[in-house]
Amino acid sequence: MIVLYSKKWYYLNWGEQLFVFVSAVYLINIFIDIFWQNYPVGMGNPIDLMGFTLSILIALAFRYDKAFVSNHSFFFFLISLAIGLVIAFFLAKESPFPLVGRYDANSTVNTINYGQMGCALSLVSVYGLLNRPFKYSKLIYPLLFLLGIISIMKAGSRSPVVVLLAVSVFYFFAKAGFMKGIILVSCTALIFYFSIGILIELSEAVGSSIVTRLLSAIETGETSGRDNIYENAIGQFLDSPFFGNYYLIPSGIAKGYYPHNFFIEAFMTVGIFGGIPYVVMVAVTMVKSYKVLKNRHPSGWIILLFLQILIFGMFSSSLYSSQDFWALSFFILSLKEESLVSVS
Repeated sequence: MIVLYSKKWYYLNWGEQLFVFVSAVYLINIFIDIFWQNYPVGMGNPIDLMGFTLSILIALAFRYDKAFVSNHSFFFFLISLAIGLVIAFFLAKESPFPLVGRYDANSTVNTINYGQMGCALSLVSVYGLLNRPFKYSKLIYPLLFLLGIISIMKAGSRSPVVVLLAVSVFYFFAKAGFMKGIILVSCTALIFYFSIGILIELSEAVGSSIVTRLLSAIETGETSGRDNIYENAIGQFLDSPFFGNYYLIPSGIAKGYYPHNFFIEAFMTVGIFGGIPYVVMVAVTMVKSYKVLKNRHPSGWIILLFLQILIFGMFSSSLYSSQDFWALSFFILSLKEESLVSVS
């Protein structure tokens, strides 16, 4: 796709140009951090640089191939993810101690990503029910939504629950407007409230600890140490506020790891010079996402996946390795304003 459309590289709108600037600054900083900064062995890896470079190539492919919005792409994603989660339900591996009551999808997909896969299926199922009808869709979509919820429970990770709720609220407000959005969100909250007993029984049936962990987070404010990680990462940014410090936390709590927050990581890595443009880029992408969902553009299901990735990145995942974030950001920024019209 990149080679085929290479002549169009020069026709970038201002949002795409902003993306190119932010990604270039990030790429240069990672290169400097890995090859020029004098940090101990193990702090940073050329593979990280290769992975980020691959993110940009994937982003270009997404930009040029608009077939991603087609029914074929939608149903392929839906069916393949559902099959994978059905297999994972029966073959999932119990996570090692102290992660009691949590499961990995398999030997390579950990409990957090397993839960996010379930979240993605639930979100896309809701979108399909409202926008991509077919024979028996009113039966199939709710079953797929339930499979996603069960997968979240089995994973035992709290982040998919937060992401599912936040993305759903954004979607309802974009699709229905402010007043109707409040009604939809309120009705959903009531359904959830009266279903708590069933959900608890369901979580216990699959051996999940998610209810206990959610209650712990609500009652005690337990954050799994992320508040300490954030504090340390912000301190690293303040040590080098203009051009950034390092793309991994170089010292202190969580040394050698990412900050577990996209925005904190951006400022820690590229400082104000790249951090502010990054914030602007995300803001523009969010505004465009709202327009896409409001006008029922066929790429709406991709928007929901982008929102999932973005919100997930507020408390987990690393920005430098989030290839899906970079690819979908560029895809959204590449959509022309005149194309964001109602097609239903």
